[in-house]
Amino acid sequence: MNEWETVIGLEVHVELSTATKLFCGCPNEFGAEPNTNVCPVCLGLPGSLPVLNEQAVEYALRVGEALHFTVPERSIFHRKNYFYPDMPKDYQVSQYDEPICVDGRLDVDGVEVGIERAHLEEDTGKTLHVGGGGRIHEAEHSLVDYNRAGVPLMEIVGRPDLRGPEQARAYVGELRAVLQAIGVSDVKMEEGSLRVDANVSIRPAGTQELGTKVEIKNMNSLRSLGRALEYEVERQVALLEAGERVAQETRHWDEEDGRTHGMRSKEEAFDYRYFPEPDLVPVVPDRAWRERVRARCPSCRRPGGRASSTSGASPSTTPGCWWGRRGWPSGPRWRWPRSTAARPGTS
Repeated sequence: MNEWETVIGLEVHVELSTATKLFCGCPNEFGAEPNTNVCPVCLGLPGSLPVLNEQAVEYALRVGEALHFTVPERSIFHRKNYFYPDMPKDYQVSQYDEPICVDGRLDVDGVEVGIERAHLEEDTGKTLHVGGGGRIHEAEHSLVDYNRAGVPLMEIVGRPDLRGPEQARAYVGELRAVLQAIGVSDVKMEEGSLRVDANVSIRPAGTQELGTKVEIKNMNSLRSLGRALEYEVERQVALLEAGERVAQETRHWDEEDGRTHGMRSKEEAFDYRYFPEPDLVPVVPDRAWRERVRARCPSCRRPGGRASSTSGASPSTTPGCWWGRRGWPSGPRWRWPRSTAARPGTS
């Protein structure tokens, strides 16, 4: 193994703890009866229009403060097109080349790990495969629960700066602590509030060129993350030492047999046919809003992006916004002045 160097980059998906979903007023809660927290917007019915939840934007700004991101003056939403049974619109509203946070960092045991970007997007629904061990190719039939469709996600895309499974686990542990401390998520991996995908490649030690990356999915605990990465590193090294090549693909971690299994070839950005979301205007948080977030989060920014305590935040006083029962915006009922040209919301 000393002849090879492991390169790992992690994509961490965090469900934000808003009262309602990202683009509608349905409750954002875990454990409700299937298909009860749904409406025409999150079901993607014709004629429905999204309205952006302000609190999700504020949480994104809070993450930007905590992880030393640059927050651009403007970010926009895109449609990410792909087809899956638990995504009713057949596209996901996400952010592509103009995300809300760019170029952050996190200190992990004295090592600075770069973070390329963090962007807002909507979660998908959840598919339950019945029979045959719960895998789609063995199931007798499948059920779809759309309660999770439209729940606000923040995807935090790390740079390939990690050099082993233990360091990757430490990174996720530190990131979880930061997100919990600033109060944006409950980060419960067992409930899917925090999910991790790993991009893994191997290269000869001492070289700079990256090897062929493989994406690993279905790791629902830090233990699973460590085991999956250890297996995948050994698998790729064995292929290279046998003179074979590593295929660029997405693989599924199976906790029971302790192996990764091929799912599909790895998609490229052009496969998703991104284009700007026509029903949402650009997100342009003004200086006053940014300063309010910074003032509420005095403990967010510490050397390396560490967080020490919750912020004790109180509701914002953003003009024209209705407030929900938890003291944060309810999401679907904003009232913006007509004169505001560029703001979170709908056109």
